[in-house]
Amino acid sequence: MLYFLGNCQMDFLSRAMADHGHDVRYRVLASPLTYSSHPGAIPAELNKLAQKHRLDTFFHDRSLDNQFCMISRDEAPPECIIMSLFHENVPLFVHHRDKYVFFMDPTAWFGKPELEAWIKAECGMFKPNPATYLKRYGEYLATVRSRFSDVPIVVVSRLHHFPAFGPDPYSYLMEWHALSREAPAHFRVWQRELNNVHLVDMNRIFGGIWAEGEQRIEAHCPFLKIKLEEENDRVVGLHASRDVEHIGSMWPRLARTVSTFLDSGEISYAETETIPRAWSRPWQPSRFDESGMLEKLASGGNYLWAETVAGFFLDLQSDYTPLLARMGHLMPVCHNTLHMIKAYGRIFKNPELTQWCDAHRKTAEQFTANGPTYQADYLRRLDAIKAFALN
Repeated sequence: MLYFLGNCQMDFLSRAMADHGHDVRYRVLASPLTYSSHPGAIPAELNKLAQKHRLDTFFHDRSLDNQFCMISRDEAPPECIIMSLFHENVPLFVHHRDKYVFFMDPTAWFGKPELEAWIKAECGMFKPNPATYLKRYGEYLATVRSRFSDVPIVVVSRLHHFPAFGPDPYSYLMEWHALSREAPAHFRVWQRELNNVHLVDMNRIFGGIWAEGEQRIEAHCPFLKIKLEEENDRVVGLHASRDVEHIGSMWPRLARTVSTFLDSGEISYAETETIPRAWSRPWQPSRFDESGMLEKLASGGNYLWAETVAGFFLDLQSDYTPLLARMGHLMPVCHNTLHMIKAYGRIFKNPELTQWCDAHRKTAEQFTANGPTYQADYLRRLDAIKAFALN
């Protein structure tokens, strides 16, 4: 059994490995601190409270099993453990006496006076210092190594923020841009001091994809994180950051690397898997005319839709809402693209956007792959976009 520990990147990789015929299990984690603070077992008092107050939904999939056990002793033993440099969920709680750390949504105690009293009396709430993340991760990695002493561990690094990946590349791991400069030194220490720990250089993997495919960052990472500055419901400032974590082309390629490792016991790279010099040059935006935009939207492709919507922000002299209204029935469900359209709808408050909302709602109502909670939240956000366009 292959166990994948971390965030959504490990989810994507586990699915790609399953396509190769491997038995896989994925665990979404909250922070390196949780497992390190109480490895192998859920703290009894916390477990009792969670069961009594039915807190499952307040861990946002980072269940107490995932936070403190990850791989239980009753499960199939791991053939290999693959983990990412996953981002931390905040706030975290630390138990004053027993020093274990856990993540839970603070809204969990609303209307639960007993739980609220226990939290306030027994625990402290904090946000870990982003600058010490790699130190915390190294301690977590050592704890996993000590428990599974004979199992190979593969750590998948993160893509660095090269200038060509603009605008302002974004990772969910706080301050990764600064941490990435010291990360290689930590990686060498982990491999030197911990037996059978192997590192995969995400930069080299993506370099191979770049060399053999489109050499435009938009084609691989089309999603933008948009922050708006507003006054009286009027946008007065905008900042865009490119999401460099959700790269659809990455996971089949990375699965091939991990599969080779399982056969050989070594991480190896193809000749094309090097860091291109072009990544050190400034980002050059890709621009499309309206005909090109329509062609991409008509494809119904998730990345092509996201790339097109992201392109709208490069020409804020024009309102492309009519394109959305015409093609809304073809947009796939994607919360990242929805985020961009929400921001765009606040810049151009155009009632025509309601036509897109109505058409896309029919698609979202039929999309159940991510479960009822995801669907309900998605529809709520969609309705909010429509309400703003009509207000």
